[in-house]
Amino acid sequence: MKNRLIALAGVIMLGVLAFVGVAFGIGGGVDAAGDDAFRMNGTTLTSYLGTDAYVSIPDTVTVIGEEAFAGNETLKGVTIPDSVTTISYNAFKDCTALTGIILSDRITKVGPGAFEGCTALTSAEIGKNVSAWGTGVFTNCDSLAKVMLDEDNSYLTYYNGAIYNGTMTMLYQVLPARKGENYVMPETVEEMDTYAFWNLQNVKNVKLSEQMERIPKYSMTNMGSVENVSLPSSVQSIQERAFANNEKLVQVAVPASVREIDKTAFSGSSNVKIFTTKGTTADTFGVERNIEVIYSAEYPTDFLDSNEDLEELPDISGTEENDTSVTNSTTITTVIEIETDADEESETDGSKNESGFESAENYIHPLDVPEKDDVIGKTVISTGRAVMLMNNHDGQVYGLPDGVKADVTTESEAAKKEASESEAQESEKEASNTTTDVNISYDESNLSSEEYIPQRKFYKQKSLTNYEIDETIKSIGRLAFAESGLRSVNIPEGVTKIEYGAFMSCTNLGTVTIADTVESIGTKAFEGTKWLNEWKNGKPADGGDDFLIVGDGFLLAYRGNSEHVQIPEGVKQIGSEVFKGHSEILDADVPDSVTRINAEAFRNCSSLTGLTGCEGLDTVIRGAFYGTQLSESNFTKE
Repeated sequence: MKNRLIALAGVIMLGVLAFVGVAFGIGGGVDAAGDDAFRMNGTTLTSYLGTDAYVSIPDTVTVIGEEAFAGNETLKGVTIPDSVTTISYNAFKDCTALTGIILSDRITKVGPGAFEGCTALTSAEIGKNVSAWGTGVFTNCDSLAKVMLDEDNSYLTYYNGAIYNGTMTMLYQVLPARKGENYVMPETVEEMDTYAFWNLQNVKNVKLSEQMERIPKYSMTNMGSVENVSLPSSVQSIQERAFANNEKLVQVAVPASVREIDKTAFSGSSNVKIFTTKGTTADTFGVERNIEVIYSAEYPTDFLDSNEDLEELPDISGTEENDTSVTNSTTITTVIEIETDADEESETDGSKNESGFESAENYIHPLDVPEKDDVIGKTVISTGRAVMLMNNHDGQVYGLPDGVKADVTTESEAAKKEASESEAQESEKEASNTTTDVNISYDESNLSSEEYIPQRKFYKQKSLTNYEIDETIKSIGRLAFAESGLRSVNIPEGVTKIEYGAFMSCTNLGTVTIADTVESIGTKAFEGTKWLNEWKNGKPADGGDDFLIVGDGFLLAYRGNSEHVQIPEGVKQIGSEVFKGHSEILDADVPDSVTRINAEAFRNCSSLTGLTGCEGLDTVIRGAFYGTQLSESNFTKE
């Protein structure tokens, strides 16, 4: 991709925007620099609260901040000005309508998960100066098969449906929609990033490079369509959850060279067989873990790369190593965390990935390192200060209560599970011909117009100041009333679900009543409303008034400032972003009534070291504890 390509793409995009503006289609406006839908902190765009399908970011922006557009399901196209140099963590996460993206030559950093979950994304152009590349940038981009990389970019390499570093010694990601059943890793590759093979759509057989010495944790987790993996004789260790949660994985060929296999390496991969030789570490591991061990290969012997339109291996001579790279090296063996200069190599396992970005999934905090029984205290050096933690011998000091496990999943996966369970309950109810009440998670596609307020139904209707929701309504769709002139709303009995951004940016909405039948409230459903803003700006109380609990035990918001949070009994779900950014929180007591913690619930609660209670917890949505000292892997059911 050259500058002329970028210029041409820009002209095409401007043409599309002009057409949309004339056609007055749904979401057809283009936000100008002065639009109050953009929230800024200096030159960082912190969030976009608009709902237009095509957006032009102001040319005063230099950084697209963390989650600035996250969850925006109406965004189809975005124009990024030349002023932007950085796209931060999860900036466009779950923008499910976004179809294409152009990263100009001015952009140097792309953060972890920047476009995660952009399921409609089919086109991505990457400029020549992108030199810092985060973990899982295109994770769950189910339609993305290839990218266009500027040939002058010496920090990244694109080859046959996968993204590598400049020298092709590190595999960042095999693109989810990569074509062809076989993926053969180039022999230059020595390492691979976290989630490198996440959720592939077409690849069935994988053969790794003879330069690989270890299979890093989470690197081959949830591989989607992959059925067979062949490990080379150079591999010596298979780390934590390396092959976890692979429902379609049939066989992994593990050579005799492997001397170490983590006990969770194959957790959740119930159909896998280990192909190895008798008496090896893999043989013993399989027997001990009740994993079938076979001594004759059952995978195809023809492992030729089968990507569509196979490309020639790029000439990587003369390419540069990324100056900001930090290599994943060894597992933490000390409880002392030393603060180092940004340019020095990290000695922790994955505290940064090769391109210099923090990787929460890889990072191991010193508090998470297990100690011997006779250790009663530990010291951690953090931000120049020494912190001593002592074991009081009366209970847990940090982490999670013993035995606490929950399904760690995405929102879409959880919704499918709930729908399936609800259908089973309904079938059972009909079969028994009883009148027992059953909680149903409604599928909007099966609801009539009398039961569902469609998405964007009253979007931007400033003249709409009052609206009476009919008692037949069961679900309120995405952005149904967003940016309207609504002043008050009564959500009646019978409504069970309020979707993403339903009342977002209704700045005059000062009175809200929510019936106790409401079980689910989507992210940013009431963001920017007068009602929620006034509640958040109210004086924090010592008691339960610090918690805004609505509907059927749904914790919607928190305005307290306590270091020790006591979530009230009766709360069933902790909503998205409820405690986000409360860095003062050290621990939280979760009552047994809580069954689900939603995405981003405790995000960036940087001091959070543990939870208590949690006896009823069943589901944790991914990202709930990002930026804390808790790991999602602590919850995962074996």
